[in-house]
Amino acid sequence: MTMEAAPVNIIQYFDGSKQGLIPLFQRPYSWEPRDWNTLWDDLMAQYAPDDRASHFMGAIVTVPVKSVPVGVGKHLVIDGQQRLTTLSLLLAAIRDKAASENDAPTEGIIGDFLTNRHYQAPDDLKLVPTQVDRAAYNAVVSRKDLAAHEETRVVQAYRHFLGKMDGMDDEGNPLSTREILATIQQALQVVMINLGESDDPYLIFESLNHKGKPLNQADLVRNYVLMRFQHSTAAGGEQEVAYEDLWRPMEALLDASMPEFLRHYGMRGGRNVRKGDIYTACKAEFEKLKDVDGVRWRLQEMKRSAEDYATFIDPDDESSESLRRGLRAILELDSTVFYPLLIRLYQNRRDGVINDDDLAKALATLESFYVRRSVCGVPTNALNKMTLELCTNLPEAQPHVWLRERLQGGSGSRRWPGDDEFREALLTQRLYPRRKLARFVLDALERAHKHKEPVDVSSSTMEHVMPQALTDPWKNDLGPDYVSIHERWLDTLGNLTLTGYNSELGNLPFSTKKEKLRNTHLELSRDILEAEVWTQEEISARGRRLGEMAVACWPQ
Repeated sequence: MTMEAAPVNIIQYFDGSKQGLIPLFQRPYSWEPRDWNTLWDDLMAQYAPDDRASHFMGAIVTVPVKSVPVGVGKHLVIDGQQRLTTLSLLLAAIRDKAASENDAPTEGIIGDFLTNRHYQAPDDLKLVPTQVDRAAYNAVVSRKDLAAHEETRVVQAYRHFLGKMDGMDDEGNPLSTREILATIQQALQVVMINLGESDDPYLIFESLNHKGKPLNQADLVRNYVLMRFQHSTAAGGEQEVAYEDLWRPMEALLDASMPEFLRHYGMRGGRNVRKGDIYTACKAEFEKLKDVDGVRWRLQEMKRSAEDYATFIDPDDESSESLRRGLRAILELDSTVFYPLLIRLYQNRRDGVINDDDLAKALATLESFYVRRSVCGVPTNALNKMTLELCTNLPEAQPHVWLRERLQGGSGSRRWPGDDEFREALLTQRLYPRRKLARFVLDALERAHKHKEPVDVSSSTMEHVMPQALTDPWKNDLGPDYVSIHERWLDTLGNLTLTGYNSELGNLPFSTKKEKLRNTHLELSRDILEAEVWTQEEISARGRRLGEMAVACWPQ
């Protein structure tokens, strides 16, 4: 059998005893109000019988299901599922509107477009959505239990079209359900492409230009991987089990982060994967697996890494406190460039190569490396390439030890700044403009005081002790060189603190600020209370003290 293509009225897809199956690898129903409105507007443009023309809706691509048991003929819908599902929901809305108007003939005609009247489940539906949408779609078609699915896109689309049918035509007359149905039957056309059993449906699918919502990279990967499993129309088939047990849990766990996980997963071996190349990279990896057992094994490994990745983006799910702190640091610093390496390190932990303490040491190494480089202004453009090289060369034995030694050996733009460079940068560099970094450093230094009753710093804000706008009292305290002093020291670490009184402190004189801070529980602010005045000498001295603490917090 070879591929056949012909222009037809789309309603012919719903005529006769047949069943279209939307494969598991397809995305759930995702059209939104603007898409529904576009279809409705296209329909209304052809509503007038005397001015009705054909409206082309694109291509519908199907492939026959092999080894079909006794029952209706079945075809997989490779492309066009969004349009077919939406049209089915529109037909259901017309049917129910006709029923409310006691128009039994219209109701009966549409009933035959939605169901195979003389067949029972699982052959009764003309269109069978993917698992995620199946219950809601059944509720619409059977007119049962809609209330349980009101939040789904499927029921929302149905309700949307029901509301549209309360409108008027261009002449101000109520819309006719019979005329809406006639418009669908006569005007809406598609090219129906029926693949032969020898055609590769995924290659066709991969090359299509989709009129509906574009597939993201994760959708393409899912489609390709699940096509490697045998499809079955019966429950518990090979493809369904792979989807339900392996792929769907990853999507549920990571949601919008799924594409980025797949990108980082593809980079774990040292290959650079850009955002637009996720599918290509994953396909190349899975293509090497010659049998379904190999594909299943790789998916199982991917699922375990997805579970690890979920803790990267939500560290509260990590059971180890030291690992939670390390993962939070990477999130707060936006140093997610290290995620491919973390995927490898977490896999090492699962395999028993390293334990929690070893993994925490590796996280601390990466944190120190990143903080020191950031404070010292080392360019970040080399980090991606460095991470890939680390992934390529990561040894099986003591990877956490190797990682520290490897990073210590870098130079130039790959260097891990030493203590002297780090101290000098903390003393003199303008830290405040790099808000995220400044806040991270201050929070860490506050914790480093190891207060017996540590304060929750999440509600505090960063404060300049010497204010951003100098008043006359401040100018007098700083002396005749107040302009240059202010410019040099304002945004340095020594002049920054954490406080819950930020809105009250502003540019108050130093003596007044001290009074406001007298009852502070934050150690970073308490050490300011010791000073009589706040000039470059005090700022510099405090910068050196905090610098020594920072060297201890982030050792090389």
